[in-house]
Amino acid sequence: MGQAMSTTQFYLLGRRQSTLTGYLRHRASYEDAVQDAAVVVNEGQGLSDSVDLTGKAVIITGANSGIGFELASYAAGKHASVYMFCRSLERGVAAKERIEKLTRSKNVHVIECDVSLRASVENAVKEFEKKESSLHALVCNAGVLLNERTLTADGDETTFASHFLFGSYYLGKLLRPTMDKKEGRVVFVSSGGMYNTKFPSWAIATSAENCGQAYSGNMAYSYAKRGQVLLGEAWTKEWGGAGPKVISCHPGWVDTPAVEEAYGSQKKYLEPMRSCWQGAEGIAWLMSTSQSDLVSGEFYLDRTPRKKHIAGPFFSPGSFTRNTEKEVEEMMEKLKLRTGV
Repeated sequence: MGQAMSTTQFYLLGRRQSTLTGYLRHRASYEDAVQDAAVVVNEGQGLSDSVDLTGKAVIITGANSGIGFELASYAAGKHASVYMFCRSLERGVAAKERIEKLTRSKNVHVIECDVSLRASVENAVKEFEKKESSLHALVCNAGVLLNERTLTADGDETTFASHFLFGSYYLGKLLRPTMDKKEGRVVFVSSGGMYNTKFPSWAIATSAENCGQAYSGNMAYSYAKRGQVLLGEAWTKEWGGAGPKVISCHPGWVDTPAVEEAYGSQKKYLEPMRSCWQGAEGIAWLMSTSQSDLVSGEFYLDRTPRKKHIAGPFFSPGSFTRNTEKEVEEMMEKLKLRTGV
């Protein structure tokens, strides 16, 4: 009953909030300026949001395509030092060259990083820290949604490792000492898919072979995305006012190559879908606005904190997708033990 209600209400809420129609309605209520594209050529003609990221370093994972490419283009256009963490160096360099042509920026860098692998994340962080002493924003955007259970070279389930274990937790832990003390922020690009579930046992979340359940790519993705939301809450509680703001967010239903690959013809049920920039725009705001505008630990869509649970009657929170404090503590301990930090 709980699963059926949460899934149904997620879809109904998504039809209202996550589509292109929802984006346009939300955007009409913005108090601050908003751009129609990631890059505005004529900044002085009233088309820009007037953001200036000069002197600030930004890391965006999965930056060579889709939402990540839009975010990297936006940051470069606002004069940030942009670090694109990309699994494929070749595709990353090609995307970098496109961004340079769009923005005329000479401060865009590609660092090879497979966020599903511990050593690759470590090496990418070391390379970044050779170039920068302070990080303004970390945007954890990279990840995959696979329809068959696949293991990384380290033996971890790929979806869980890329979205959550190494691509969010480990990367965030390693970079925290470098985060700007006054304006730093960590942004987890989660998903409305997290509305479908709470974070399950570690064995199920990591798709361990002995967990007794058939593998579901969609549920593996949802577990990781719920985990990101819980991680944002846990780090907010742990770091308090001494660390960066930690935010999770939902881009809405966006017509990206990843969605096409995962859903194929079924994506018609998500239409009218947002463009990549329309999905990225609210995340660009989280990445660039003053830290004082952000509420740490919240789950955002289109510049606004949203509900984290809708599993009860009439979109009330319910209990089906809620984790107990003990369950969250166990999740955090397992993350620490697996990564060593």
